[in-house]
Amino acid sequence: MPKDLERRLRRLERAKSGSRKFAIWYKQGDGTLLGPGGERMTEEAFFSRYPPGTPSVIVFSRTEALL
Repeated sequence: MPKDLERRLRRLERAKSGSRKFAIWYKQGDGTLLGPGGERMTEEAFFSRYPPGTPSVIVFSRTEALL
């Protein structure tokens, strides 16, 4: 398992559970991210909404998603 993926999964495990939800986003080859419900946005817009370290969001590349 790639170290970056492992680190992000651990961060999700540590995030408070309860009623909070988390969102999984997938990096696309065209530089956009695909999220829940088919929402698509540019990386710039994504990181504006979800700054790095946001505990309720995880981003996978296509390769990581296949692991």
